[in-house]
Amino acid sequence: MPVMDGLEATRRIRKFERAHSLPPVTVIAITSLGSVGARQEGFASGMDLFLTRPVTMTELVKILKQRKLVDETTEKEVLSQ
Repeated sequence: MPVMDGLEATRRIRKFERAHSLPPVTVIAITSLGSVGARQEGFASGMDLFLTRPVTMTELVKILKQRKLVDETTEKEVLSQ
């Protein structure tokens, strides 16, 4: 990301949520960094999921559906493209 990386973006999102008493949004990292250290740093920053590329659309939709972030209609629309 040109201005800040995903870790810093997540930290700022979490700080904003706390400052404004907002419920947390789901933050999902999709990265080429697969090391244990990178995963730990991601979770420490406040990320909810840490996925290592390549991630297929089918895999992503399945994960989002498990977390109830996608409904059946959206799943069908995305996977039909």
